[in-house]
Amino acid sequence: MGTPAQAPTTVDLLVVLTRVETKLDSAGAGLADHEQRLRTLEQAAVTSTELAPLRSDVESLKRARWPLPALGALCGIGGLVSVWWQSTGR
Repeated sequence: MGTPAQAPTTVDLLVVLTRVETKLDSAGAGLADHEQRLRTLEQAAVTSTELAPLRSDVESLKRARWPLPALGALCGIGGLVSVWWQSTGR
């Protein structure tokens, strides 16, 4: 038969409790870090009511912009006129 198991000593229990306490402290610090990040995200979050004016501003800017294809066509025509002007000797 085997030898009977020895009861843990007070020192053994203190070592185990210290390890558990260390792990709980590190887990608590990590949890506090995540909570801080969540609070920061909540403060910086943009709600849909704040987005509505921004969307209308973007839409008005889209309507007011000068389209790039038209600008490209004008540059092309200007280049042709310039070449024609120089080739005719004026």
